[in-house]
Amino acid sequence: MTTTTETPDRAAALALFLIERKGSCLATWSGRLTAAEQRALLGRFLGKGKLWIDGAAETVEHHRKVGFGFDSECTASLSWRAL
Repeated sequence: MTTTTETPDRAAALALFLIERKGSCLATWSGRLTAAEQRALLGRFLGKGKLWIDGAAETVEHHRKVGFGFDSECTASLSWRAL
């Protein structure tokens, strides 16, 4: 996404993102996004690491590797409304 969205439209942008990537707004997507992509989609940069976007629960989580890459830690768990 290249444009920034207003706060009320963030949930709609996340739903459209899931539809484009997974085919359903209730799906779960996990992967990495660049800082620019995170700012455009979420309105903020959560950090390096893996994002989990869950459409059914309407949450976004950020996980980063710890312990020499053998474990992961959830550094942010946000509802779509909190964005």
